[in-house]
Amino acid sequence: MTTLSETEALPAELLTFYCPLTPETSPEADQLQHNALAWAQKYDLGAGDDRRTAKYALTAAAWSTNGTPHARGQVAQALCDYNAWAWVANDLVNSGRPTCEIVATFGRWERIIRSPRSWPAAVGLDAALADAFSRLRTHLTPLQWERFVAGQSQWLLAMSWEAAQRETGTRDNVNDYLAQRFSAGGCYSAAAYVDAVENIELDEHQWARPDVRAAAEAAMLTALLDNDRYSLIKDLEKKVRSRNLFDALQHDHPGTSLAEAVVRGVALRDRVMSRYLQLRERILTSASGDLVRYMGGLDLIISGNISFAATAVRYLLPDSAHTVTTTDRPADDGTGALPYPTIAWWWEPFTP
Repeated sequence: MTTLSETEALPAELLTFYCPLTPETSPEADQLQHNALAWAQKYDLGAGDDRRTAKYALTAAAWSTNGTPHARGQVAQALCDYNAWAWVANDLVNSGRPTCEIVATFGRWERIIRSPRSWPAAVGLDAALADAFSRLRTHLTPLQWERFVAGQSQWLLAMSWEAAQRETGTRDNVNDYLAQRFSAGGCYSAAAYVDAVENIELDEHQWARPDVRAAAEAAMLTALLDNDRYSLIKDLEKKVRSRNLFDALQHDHPGTSLAEAVVRGVALRDRVMSRYLQLRERILTSASGDLVRYMGGLDLIISGNISFAATAVRYLLPDSAHTVTTTDRPADDGTGALPYPTIAWWWEPFTP
């Protein structure tokens, strides 16, 4: 299992990211940050803690600036404000509150997402969520809205699963961890941003193609496993015990040190990234204009998530000697399917 004494021995691979994709930055970054901070303060996202409120706003602005840099105007701001709220929801899972209380809260929030005016007298986090989604409903097309809402609803459901496992102290093997990480980490909720931020309505037949769905899953899992990497240093230095890929690898391979688990985990992540790039290349050979833009949106989430890691106050550690770098060579250049049933289907011989 991960031990705090190993912090200084973390290998350079931890923050060396294989990513041959070009990141972009939103030209509205400063405005997004300014407005998100005011919005977070209005709804007191930090529950009386001004520094915490600011952290949520600044983290959201950093992710929006890097992960969805093509979003513009009121859509960009509503998404950024929602992101600030979403970091609060994310933290609730690890708050120590009883699972039944968390599930009840998530259930109410799921309804607010689908019907923002469900409780006109809502206050606090309920009111903040209702405000963000009321604005989004105004600016998104019906199809963009439905896809976005479905992604966020699925995320809340999966976080209930994670909360239950935390309460019981369940320790996952790698396959179980990946299965849960997909949804509770926001795989489908993040991919659901793409139609709105790229101003497209991807044709349903293209969106539902197995190779396109596999590519979207591989792209988002790449970003989620990157999150495990840059979260690890923060968690160790702050003496916080978190569920992550490295702990699951140590579970599957008893006697493995944290440093060894990091090397294994980075190699696994790079195989996932490589599969995404293979699927992407295949899809783009005959893609429509909207599908090209959809794949481009996934590209930006992957590359932007790495830039986000290096700038977000949620993860930035001024006293840490670790730095984020990128490389165009994977740690594992294998092309075969990974031995985890929950993702092995990505390597099937798809036909459009």
